[in-house]
Amino acid sequence: MAEVVTFGVQEIVKKVASLASEEISLVWGFQGELTKLRESLLLTEAMLRDAGQSKEVRPEAVQIWVNKLEDIAHEADDVLDECGYELLRRQVEVRNQMKKKVLNFLSLHYNPILFRLKMAHKIENINSALENLNKKAASIGLVNKKFSDATSSREIAVDRETVSIFKRDEKNIVGREKIVSEIVTTLINSSNTQENENLPVMAIVGMAGLGKTTLAKCVYHEDEIGQTLH
Repeated sequence: MAEVVTFGVQEIVKKVASLASEEISLVWGFQGELTKLRESLLLTEAMLRDAGQSKEVRPEAVQIWVNKLEDIAHEADDVLDECGYELLRRQVEVRNQMKKKVLNFLSLHYNPILFRLKMAHKIENINSALENLNKKAASIGLVNKKFSDATSSREIAVDRETVSIFKRDEKNIVGREKIVSEIVTTLINSSNTQENENLPVMAIVGMAGLGKTTLAKCVYHEDEIGQTLH
């Protein structure tokens, strides 16, 4: 169980790092919260990784702790997906505006300041929940002394690998070609039947870790989408 959650935490850490480096203007105002989220997740990952090696760990208590961590991780994944979607929406909108030679800085349907405030509040709540969870870790034997000592002395070297939300070399997903094709067809048909110039939108929903963001990337990079919507 801990191994599965650790893998999920690793993927979320990569998303945080990718989002923080993708577009500064999008995350302006909550860069600090993103950094704090990444550090908290790294600490949590380290504790889980060492859980199987400790004789002081209490299995039942750890199970409850891990269940709570899963809930927080799912919430964090959803928030990061929302930020990733917003970044994608901005890129499509800018390309569409450039195509029409019109740049509309004010939108009645979207307020970037409100978006950043909302995201900052959500990430702050996630950080608070993680902080409280990590405080309870010591009582059930989930303590990573090496990680804590290194962090306090600022000598730890963390993995800085990032996964760009929109890298084209990640276009293909094995076994998902049919789903990608169906989404592309639906979007193109919706675009062709639109009487106005609004962009068609399709929501991709599902549990955290199912690959929603990766699927959206594949659709975004399809040639037909580029020719029709860009």
